[in-house]
Amino acid sequence: MHTMAGLTPAAFAALACAAVTAAANVADSRPPSFLFILGDDIGWSDFSYNNGTATSPNIKAWTEADGTITMQDFHSGGTVCSPTRATVLTGRNHFRDCVDYVYGCSDMTECVPHFNFAPQKTYTVPMAVRDSGKGYKSWFGGKWHLGSFYNDSEALGGITSSPISHGFDHMNATVEVAPTATTNCECQESWRKDCNFGHDGGPTHCGGGPGPDPNAPSGCCFNYWTEDANAEHGVTNLTEASPDNDANDYVATALTQFIKQQAAANNPFMAQVSFHNCHIPFIGTPTERAKCSTNETCLPPTGDDTASGRAGGPYDSAELDFYACLNEFDEGVGSIIATLKETGYYDNTMIWFTVDNGPEVNCQPEGRCGGVHEIPAGTLHRPASKGPGSAGPLRGRKRDVWEGGHRVPGIISWPAMVDGPARVSWDPVVTMDFMATVLDVLGLHRPGKQAKWHFDGVSVLPLLKGHPVAPRGIGWMYDKPVASPKNGYAYRYDKWKLAVGGISCNEAKASFNCSMPQLYDMSVDKEENHDLAAKEPEVFAAIMANFTVWYDSIHDSMDHESMCAGAGPAPGPSHPFPQHPKASSTCKTQAGKAMSGLDMSVGHVASVEECCGACQATPGCGGADFNAGSAMRPTWDGKAEGGTCHLKPKYDPKNGGQVQTAINPN
Repeated sequence: MHTMAGLTPAAFAALACAAVTAAANVADSRPPSFLFILGDDIGWSDFSYNNGTATSPNIKAWTEADGTITMQDFHSGGTVCSPTRATVLTGRNHFRDCVDYVYGCSDMTECVPHFNFAPQKTYTVPMAVRDSGKGYKSWFGGKWHLGSFYNDSEALGGITSSPISHGFDHMNATVEVAPTATTNCECQESWRKDCNFGHDGGPTHCGGGPGPDPNAPSGCCFNYWTEDANAEHGVTNLTEASPDNDANDYVATALTQFIKQQAAANNPFMAQVSFHNCHIPFIGTPTERAKCSTNETCLPPTGDDTASGRAGGPYDSAELDFYACLNEFDEGVGSIIATLKETGYYDNTMIWFTVDNGPEVNCQPEGRCGGVHEIPAGTLHRPASKGPGSAGPLRGRKRDVWEGGHRVPGIISWPAMVDGPARVSWDPVVTMDFMATVLDVLGLHRPGKQAKWHFDGVSVLPLLKGHPVAPRGIGWMYDKPVASPKNGYAYRYDKWKLAVGGISCNEAKASFNCSMPQLYDMSVDKEENHDLAAKEPEVFAAIMANFTVWYDSIHDSMDHESMCAGAGPAPGPSHPFPQHPKASSTCKTQAGKAMSGLDMSVGHVASVEECCGACQATPGCGGADFNAGSAMRPTWDGKAEGGTCHLKPKYDPKNGGQVQTAINPN
């Protein structure tokens, strides 16, 4: 069993500029520590330092502190949750290590994830700091979303893929998405009376079978787990109800306790803390909601933004929850920074802060929430989207390969290395670069045969020192490793960006053919308003060629490095998803089951029966799975109705979530 106690942090602005003398003297003898702070589903313009609605005072003060760089051209390595999380750990594009999309499994007590992340044990950041021989201790906290924690998952139909199996010494984590308030309240009947469901009014985003509480809805237990060699499955879960404010009172507190333990032992540390804030279901505490509604912690609602569809009037309940959630995240970050200063770690800790992708929900037909062709510079305060998060002037949102899907908040802090006052950088940096920078700082290389494996990360140590940064390439594909306008793909090299299609693209209704390749100059057009493909034919040809080289290297990694199950060239035109599949009731179905391996094709359908018909109409389809969509768990293409249909070459059902159904066409 494990328990947690609360901690009330001092305000960021009240912190002393120098740590306690004794702590500072001890800190001088330690190697640098490394901390990666990750948020969830937050837009480029959601924090106050970028004109966001939530005041987020701690993060804003941090961006103004000596030794801090605000990264305005920072990118997530994927456009959804699990893919980006893989990139942080490995320094590689997520497809190289068999991570394409996400899975639905709220807790191992309800289902055991069958998620094949890095099956050949790709080298990770915690492995690197351990191999340095400098006495590092490592810790992972918050949302994992890269597989099962059980050390015997295979015996239960899953795959062991935990923070511990990927190199961390310690963990205090949930296996998947979890509510941002009273996180585990549905795990025990006696805790349910204290559940705070916020604007949703009940449990949501549940994925899995019956859990520990027989009276709770299936799949609605979201619990925290820690390593325990003496426990069944090698982990133990939280045996008390978690607090209302998950960000500060649980996640940040768990990390600060770890930091204090390392300070007492005079150890350098490496930690990744992945907050649930502010993924669906985002929930604010009543206190924070009230502060926002009176404009104490939120900018007042706009009255002149006619494009938003929400102009004027008070914030609705979902907006209050979201902005309160952001401010609670900010409070947690403030607590962490305070502890680093109090323990003497702050000056010599390289801290990265970002989020895993842009905000929910997608805006068709061309990625502009509000339906206009161009959004004026500055923050779109209340976007006309079903999700309140703001990507500001950027085109696109979560899942999109346009900028709003992956250009995200970014901060790097390391006073011992970053000389002088706070500054702003417009150099492109991506989550894969964290691993590359850690290796550079420690003077390490990837071991053995992995030294020759493909690697996407680039050390930003020169940037931190104020030196020019060499041009580099970054690629994105959504959902599957296929260059498809339907899914979307993009490639960035220096100031140039190739973008093709994507989830928010509906060329039939858009003001331009968004499914055709576009070329943008990011140095002057981060909004992606002016396609230069026709005006810059040589640049366009070069970046298309660079994308092809990168794309081929992805499949080389899948085939010959990680050896992903079912890996190989993506399906060609011989396996398109049927445009109008006919519903069929002749398939055998298994609720709560899902399929593994790469898709032959994927598409949106209205029902399980339509998914059955799509499989029967596709040559070579041996099975399928249907993932029901909802406002709390959108489909792969961002829709709340119907579901996603994954067509597979064979029928091989595994344990799935509550919203999944395996389909056998024979």
